[in-house]
Amino acid sequence: MIEQLRGELASMLPLTIKEAAFVDPTLTLAGDDWAFSSPSAWRVIKGGVLEFGWSNADASDLVWDLCGLSIVSVAPQSSVMSGDPAFELSDGRWLEIFSDHALDPWSMQLPNMTFVGSPSDPSQTTAASGNVCPVKDPA
Repeated sequence: MIEQLRGELASMLPLTIKEAAFVDPTLTLAGDDWAFSSPSAWRVIKGGVLEFGWSNADASDLVWDLCGLSIVSVAPQSSVMSGDPAFELSDGRWLEIFSDHALDPWSMQLPNMTFVGSPSDPSQTTAASGNVCPVKDPA
């Protein structure tokens, strides 16, 4: 899923963040011709150090600092769970998303396509593309 998202974004990057809001539990980012929304856990990191995340008491205020920055790349948030995005921001920080429920997916609306992430759909992970160990038939 993230590789497809990366391909679709290739010609659009950088995406300037013009709106940023966190109304617990939903994080929303938007700009010209795009929007991202996630009701799952998230965090902003820089240099491998947590700056703030969804559980900070002032998270609703802190996300305003993302306005004016740009998303410059996207990568799988984890090599273990590759269906969630991590967005590299123009100031060197990363915004990481952590899906935690199949009924609460993240979504990204682009001019020609909408991506909806589902952590319980094996087809949306790298493992579904063949990077898994074979399982022996128990019989």
